[in-house]
Amino acid sequence: MNRWKNYIIPAFYHIRHNLSFAIFYVLGTALAFVFIAIVLQLVYSVVGNEPPMVNADRIVCVDEFLDPQGNPLYKISAKEVSGFMEEIQGYDLYAVSHTEIADVFGEHTFITRPVNYVNADYWNVFQFEFQEGRAFSRQEFDKKQPVAVIDKSMADILFKEESAVGKKIECQKVVYTITGVVKDVSIFTTGISGKFWLSDKYNTFTPSGDRFYEIYVLFPDEMPVIAAKQGIVRVVKNYYSRQGEEVDVSAETLYTMRESLIRRVGVRLLAYGVPVVLLLLLVIPAINIMTLNVANSNKQSEEIAIRRAIGAPRSALFFQMMTENLILVVVGVFFGLLLFFPMVYWIEEVCVNGVTGGTDSLVTDINSLVILGGIFPLMLVFTLLTGGCSACLAVRKNMAVVLKGGAE
Repeated sequence: MNRWKNYIIPAFYHIRHNLSFAIFYVLGTALAFVFIAIVLQLVYSVVGNEPPMVNADRIVCVDEFLDPQGNPLYKISAKEVSGFMEEIQGYDLYAVSHTEIADVFGEHTFITRPVNYVNADYWNVFQFEFQEGRAFSRQEFDKKQPVAVIDKSMADILFKEESAVGKKIECQKVVYTITGVVKDVSIFTTGISGKFWLSDKYNTFTPSGDRFYEIYVLFPDEMPVIAAKQGIVRVVKNYYSRQGEEVDVSAETLYTMRESLIRRVGVRLLAYGVPVVLLLLLVIPAINIMTLNVANSNKQSEEIAIRRAIGAPRSALFFQMMTENLILVVVGVFFGLLLFFPMVYWIEEVCVNGVTGGTDSLVTDINSLVILGGIFPLMLVFTLLTGGCSACLAVRKNMAVVLKGGAE
């Protein structure tokens, strides 16, 4: 304990007496780590089990297929979904979704956005987090009650600061009762474009006239994914064969939701692009801070030489200097995490939604695994990059030369 006090007390003394350097160090670290945190959380949104994609490794999407010449074929017709699903064996549940662009009217205003017409099992296949209320039930769906779920951003627009549960929205001349409000999700977490989920019982397939569905099939844990894909491939080929069409599909080209998300972002980007970005975010600010750190350590050369002269080992002096760097990095990372959501909000509003006119969310949360598994290890690496070189140079200087005032 006394040894650590001998490291920490001098570290705070030097920080207090080099305040301008400490401020620059903390701000540089904060700026680097706020972007590192954003990149790591975006990656986790794709590869992690973030809601609503907690079952993404077991959900196979049946959507659009191509013929052997690469031409798109029609999707599964709405009236044939039930018969199609009866041929598939071993699945737990399936969800259907159909998206239309429509005007949605609330109490205070209206907004034009994609709306998803879904069945009741949609909420069991996809595990959304509810801000308030609940998903509409199978009983409500079967009884053809006009019910809906919306996300938080749409609730704020349509109902201001009021609770949206129990309120009414109107879409395509049907008045729906809102049963629940889900948390906003990152556009990197899911390919779901809509922010409204309406009972499929009132789907008129307008204005597009496209009477087809996307089907999401959830398989049990004990069924191998390859077996699930092979079963769906067989049914898909039979379906298009009855239509007089040949389909180019195999278990290797039929993807789970997780595989689809990764392919959409890009396998190469995740494998090579992200590490390069993280490396640049670490190295560029580290070089700037390291340059100033070398100059700062030169001011401490005389103190270090005196302590070596009275018997302090080089290792103890090295760890003392690294403790000072670690304290500054920890403070910088803390401020960087505090800046996380303001920076994300600014990027969303100015760089994304300000250009597209949408209300998309890049990041809605920062996961503890990102902090423990990503931020903390990189924090230690950053400490070594910024302080390791200057600390080594400082403790390896010839103490006789330093105490004489430097080489002549």
